[in-house]
Amino acid sequence: MSENKGEATPVATGSTAEYGSVPSPQKMYLDDFYNKIGFGYAQIAFWTVLSLISILDTTEEALISLVIPYLRCEWNLSLFFEGAITCSVFLFYGISSVIFGKAADRYGRRTILLVTLATLTATAIFCALATNKWQFLIARTITGACIGANFGAIVSFASEVVPVKYRSLGTSLIIFVSKVGMFLTAVAAYFFLNSLGWRWFIIIVSLPIIPSIIFLWVLPESPRYLIVSGKQKDAQEAIQFMADMNKVQIDEGTTVVCKQSDDLGEVTALFAPEYRKETILLSIIYFGNILVFLSLILFLPLAINSSFCGGNGVTPTHECKKLSQGSILKVAIVVSATMIGLIAAHAMSHFTGRIPALRVFAAMAFIGSLLLYKCFSATMTVILFYVIEFASSGLNILIWIILLENYPTYIRTTASGFVNFWGKIGGVLGVIGVYALFYLSPYLLVTMYVASTLLSLIGAALFTKETRYLEVQDIDDQEAPE
Repeated sequence: MSENKGEATPVATGSTAEYGSVPSPQKMYLDDFYNKIGFGYAQIAFWTVLSLISILDTTEEALISLVIPYLRCEWNLSLFFEGAITCSVFLFYGISSVIFGKAADRYGRRTILLVTLATLTATAIFCALATNKWQFLIARTITGACIGANFGAIVSFASEVVPVKYRSLGTSLIIFVSKVGMFLTAVAAYFFLNSLGWRWFIIIVSLPIIPSIIFLWVLPESPRYLIVSGKQKDAQEAIQFMADMNKVQIDEGTTVVCKQSDDLGEVTALFAPEYRKETILLSIIYFGNILVFLSLILFLPLAINSSFCGGNGVTPTHECKKLSQGSILKVAIVVSATMIGLIAAHAMSHFTGRIPALRVFAAMAFIGSLLLYKCFSATMTVILFYVIEFASSGLNILIWIILLENYPTYIRTTASGFVNFWGKIGGVLGVIGVYALFYLSPYLLVTMYVASTLLSLIGAALFTKETRYLEVQDIDDQEAPE
């Protein structure tokens, strides 16, 4: 860790218990402040706003697969252009995750979120008013970039406004609500997509943007970010804001102990000896898992509209064929698995630890993919898709819990962006695989799923660092002020 700049007051984000020293009667570490403030209205306010924003993220994952059949009919889209629309969202999602993840570590989580939410408002309107496929492609590309910028900032923010014991709960809640958003998108499609059309459908699912901007505007920046960026006055004001909301009195004259880091948002820090193995393995696991998770949602409507029968038979139907209400309902049922899988994975990791849960859910996704080779009835195929999404969603939340527990504040969002980038690259390859392989040979598409889940399983087997209740230090022990 770098030395203090100038004559700034030393800053730390740990706790007295963690460092084994008390700075002074007038100074406290951030986690000691959090323990004193407790969990209350302040944390609920932060988590509610961040949950609203997270809904926007996974809305895209369900929205594209539902809208594509309608765009095909209206603009006579080619198979190539359908793939381009879907890939552009996930590709720029991944790229912006890295760029804006670093920016969020340098300039703040709240700042980045406000900028991207304002941009999303404009792109949602532009997308709904698009008169041709090129305008729609541009709008969705910008949307993908904004959502990619959001996600790392959201999960970091949620874990940074609570004591350590609530950290995994915050992460799980934010991602759970995002899966609820995916499910609600499918439900909204059931009621509005055929009756109002795809343009109004996009407007409806984009409505959470407005309250998100309003509520985020009145909340302060993450105190933990403010501390490692050396903004002690702002950090103190943010802590006081949280104490006031929780109706807790802070002793007059007590200030937060701070130490500024020179390494804010440095990607190279992810490959320091203490983080190198975890960075590589989490990227590998997430790459394989997201490839299956995202493309399976896109694959489902295609399979429903065709006579998909395992890896051996299919009748390609790339034609103007809108989804029936029954087909949309099946999509909603499968998407609901993402919520159940997340709850199950979080519960298991709480009782058994992160590593056993990670390996169990990776194995479950692999076995489910293998079963896709067999020809089942239409109902059994939907059930099998449900099981795979269940396992994949559970694996997703475990990756994010481990990631946020493993990295310190000054590179936490950078790490989120880096791992998210490789996940979305997997998503892009999955989308390409669906459009290129489904109509060529379902056998090849299923093989891609098996290979991807096997890759995730191998990564999970090699991952050995248990992060449950890990105390992440944002300064070195020897630098803790006396």
